[in-house]
Amino acid sequence: MNPIYADILDIVPLKLNSTFAHLDPNAVVATDVNELQQVVLPAVLLQDLELVMGRKIEVVMGNTIALENNQLSLPSAQLSTAQKRELWQLIWSQQDAS
Repeated sequence: MNPIYADILDIVPLKLNSTFAHLDPNAVVATDVNELQQVVLPAVLLQDLELVMGRKIEVVMGNTIALENNQLSLPSAQLSTAQKRELWQLIWSQQDAS
């Protein structure tokens, strides 16, 4: 944090540990965006999803529940009741489109 902003906000400016001081924060963000984290679903659930979709799908971590090409993004492997409803609505909308 810039010392001027710390002075304005009346907080103590923080400095990076010497281990991380050489890292470019923009580079770290860019690599995190490019890497897709796989979500491991139970085998039966994945088979059911692929059976309903009629194709192989890859499940990745995402902010929302969405299906693009053969990539299904889920917020986590454990879904809430509302998220499960949203997932099945997405699947049925894909079935109606086909």
